[in-house]
Amino acid sequence: MEAFNAVVEEISLLAEKKTAFLGDIVGYGPSPNEVIQALDVLRVHSIRGNHDRYALGENSDLLRTATAEAVDYTRQQLTPASRAVLEALKDTLMFDDRILLVHGSPRDRDEYILTQEGAVASYRHFCAHYGGIYLCLFGHTHLPTVVGDGKVVHDIPSGYTLKLKMMTPYLVNAGSVGQPRDGNPDAAYAVLDVTERTLTFRRVRYDVEDTRRRVLEAGLQRHLGDRLLVGR
Repeated sequence: MEAFNAVVEEISLLAEKKTAFLGDIVGYGPSPNEVIQALDVLRVHSIRGNHDRYALGENSDLLRTATAEAVDYTRQQLTPASRAVLEALKDTLMFDDRILLVHGSPRDRDEYILTQEGAVASYRHFCAHYGGIYLCLFGHTHLPTVVGDGKVVHDIPSGYTLKLKMMTPYLVNAGSVGQPRDGNPDAAYAVLDVTERTLTFRRVRYDVEDTRRRVLEAGLQRHLGDRLLVGR
């Protein structure tokens, strides 16, 4: 919740905006209802991630112990109103007419775009099946990533601005608000300027230690809080 609030505070300074959320509203955090309701109030264009589906009872029988315990905690915490918000979400969404929102990849909602080979295959699928759509925003890996213009880039510093070339499709991951995994604990998001055709990666600090403390107080495994301190 602290990470989410920090990002919302920053983007509130933008003059004209639409906001997209790429899945996993819930997962390993201690405040699932608060985050769900805050996101719903803001009328954010949101899709479901795998952890949102786990919380609704889908495909959670083979999860690792720590993940399964976090899923069970989330299920116990969810109010009927919060559950209804998750149930209403779709797995993919068209945003602003020419932007595709997915959680995993354009070819599989649960695919992790982590390897060079996987990124190239997903990019080719996107180009072949989504003609006229110049941008696909995805999540799932918790890693800022750009695939396009013949490159796959993972090491993206805060403040970096990507210039979107005309007639060139891109796959972009802005990183994770609540659980970054690129070694930087700051909440990650990105700002797309559709007029200038730029996408700027941004980070914002929040009280990570307080979130870690509340993870422990919720009875979740210690490493789920500890990893927040190092962005892993």
